Amino acid sequence: DMTLMNLSRLLTHPERFIQPVSQEILHEESDEPELILEAYLQQALSIVNELDILKGQIMTTEEQINMTLDAIRNRLLYINTLLSVASLCVAMGSFIGSLFGMNLTNPLEDDGGAFMRVILWTVVSMVGLWAILSWIFYEAANLSPSKS
Repeated sequence: DMTLMNLSRLLTHPERFIQPVSQEILHEESDEPELILEAYLQQALSIVNELDILKGQIMTTEEQINMTLDAIRNRLLYINTLLSVASLCVAMGSFIGSLFGMNLTNPLEDDGGAFMRVILWTVVSMVGLWAILSWIFYEAANLSPSKS
């Protein structure tokens, strides 16, 4: 079958390919095309292997990029939560201020230093609550498997 694939030999020695071709000539002439086809097969297999390796490298790079994006997303969520905790603390101070801002009679109205005590207590409690909640959230976010 492969004897007639050797076109250069078919052009230079056409007398060898007159039908019926002997088995000896068929066997002799089929070696070169078979070797060429085997060489191309080896090249094709080599290219397929290189493509498999390249595909693996691309998938590894994609996984690394996804892990990096996940880490950045987690950091943004952490910052967002800290800002939410800070706004909760400011809201608590605003709530205390709104309670004292109502037009209700209050025994602290006649005390001269009550205003400064309320302001100081409100600021200290806001900062303290923010520090405590931030520490709790930091500890919860940084739990390692050995601590659980």
